[in-house]
Amino acid sequence: MLRILAQRSDGYHALQSCFEVLPWGDEMTFFTEKSQQPSVTICGFKTLALTDNIIYRAAELLKPFIQAPCVVHIKVNKKIPSGAGLGGGSSNAAATLKTLNTLWKCRLDATSLSALALKLGADVPFFMTGQSALVTGIGEHIRPMRFFSGYILLLFPPLPIATETVFNHPGLKRNQTPLPERLLRDSNFWINDCLPVVLSEFKEIKKLFDCCYPAMRLRLSGTGSTLFALFDDKQTALKQQKMVSQYCRNRLLEI
Repeated sequence: MLRILAQRSDGYHALQSCFEVLPWGDEMTFFTEKSQQPSVTICGFKTLALTDNIIYRAAELLKPFIQAPCVVHIKVNKKIPSGAGLGGGSSNAAATLKTLNTLWKCRLDATSLSALALKLGADVPFFMTGQSALVTGIGEHIRPMRFFSGYILLLFPPLPIATETVFNHPGLKRNQTPLPERLLRDSNFWINDCLPVVLSEFKEIKKLFDCCYPAMRLRLSGTGSTLFALFDDKQTALKQQKMVSQYCRNRLLEI
């Protein structure tokens, strides 16, 4: 769920969002090398410049607090597609903050690390917690909470969507009503205000979305491009996965 409640005077958006942690994602490995000059190298990104990588920016935020300098080599096995709306970059940044805080002996507590995380993005503080949660404000208010315990089918259209593209769109609804607590676990109320914008701007996603209706209800993760469906049992999820794959092969679509 991603409800956009308002746009603040500083440009940030007030949100109410349900975040569910998945037992799947990128793999990060950290190697250290003795040195009196702290730095990081990052392996696993083909086209992204070092200084543009959110992992590098996370490391830079910690440098003023370093007590035990060394070089850290970070190897990333990317499984989460870029621009998929699944928090791949944000989770990488959170893992970097937590790991380098230990390796460099920065001795920052959880509150201080979360404050740094918020400078990197609205969902980075959430990934610092490692558990599903209700997230409000501009990402700084995090309340642990589980929302769904079944099976989730993820569909990856082969195109990235920049968060800025969606949040700057003039058609984005920015005055949503927050959901009362008694309805937070009712999936019938899990709307995503970014979905209408994505469907109107990306024809291939709209085509995939329409093909699955009414066989299954697809939802949008974050600002996209990932679509997902919820199932109570694995057999039904696998059956629907096969149906979507067949549809895409017949129409030469990619997921």
